[in-house]
Amino acid sequence: MMTLTFIRRSFLALAALGLSLTAQAPAHAAFKPKIQYAQVGEVKLAYYVRGKGKPLLMINGFISTMSYWDPLLIEELAKTRQLIIFDNRGVGYSTDTKENKTTIPQMADDAAGLIKALGLKQPDILGWSMGARIAQQLLIRHPDLVGKAILAAPNPGGSQNVPADKDVEDKLNNPNLPISEKMALLVPPQEGGSKTAMAMFKRFEIAAKQGTAPNDFTVSKETTIRQNRARTTLWSADEENFKNLKNIKNPVLVTDGRYDVIDKPINSVIIASQIPFAWLAFFEGGHAFLFQQHKKFAETVNVFLK
Repeated sequence: MMTLTFIRRSFLALAALGLSLTAQAPAHAAFKPKIQYAQVGEVKLAYYVRGKGKPLLMINGFISTMSYWDPLLIEELAKTRQLIIFDNRGVGYSTDTKENKTTIPQMADDAAGLIKALGLKQPDILGWSMGARIAQQLLIRHPDLVGKAILAAPNPGGSQNVPADKDVEDKLNNPNLPISEKMALLVPPQEGGSKTAMAMFKRFEIAAKQGTAPNDFTVSKETTIRQNRARTTLWSADEENFKNLKNIKNPVLVTDGRYDVIDKPINSVIIASQIPFAWLAFFEGGHAFLFQQHKKFAETVNVFLK
């Protein structure tokens, strides 16, 4: 669905909700991430820890590394939680196997393996975009390993999935379209469009340069192909994910931006209607609503987790 250029430079800006238009990283730059590694099956997953409190495992999206979480959101969440921020297999500093055929359930098993390797006791989880698909599978496959879950811009998969419009898909897949126009898909025009989206991406670069976030933006072409197949072809054919949502007993908060054109908000309604007693919250913004509305999103998350 997404081109490599769009994803590497803009997709990770997708997790924002539309509040801050500044391109600057947080002022207090004392924090320096210490990258560590956990052996999970045949791969080593890179991670770092920030903040204090009950652990919150952060599961990122399509070819997104640890560097692609908005520094402003991370700073807000770390005020009350211990964040476990990691690279999925094959991206950033994490390794992969040579013959791996990546799937969403496999990456959910990786997340479960990381929880076990770190000795975490039912951490809460937050998954955004493709990470919200991984989080759904983590809840389905390993419910006893996690506590509460926040799904940001999720998608139910299978025939329940409401896809992006053709013009959006065409823009995402057009290698000749300027990155500014692709970035604009992350944020509604009335909230600054490409200008706001580029400001968010600039925050990632500044944090990496200052050393307050990892500088691991690297994703190979092979991993891109693997993850793209996992999140499109295989996910669209998976009818079991939606069926199994009704069996989830963990408390779940489903969230999205009102104007998300990539994973349409109706997908969140479909998921929240299937998970028993799920909370559902919409924010002003697009696919990157949780970055745009980082303070409001963090406040909502904290209320839910308490």
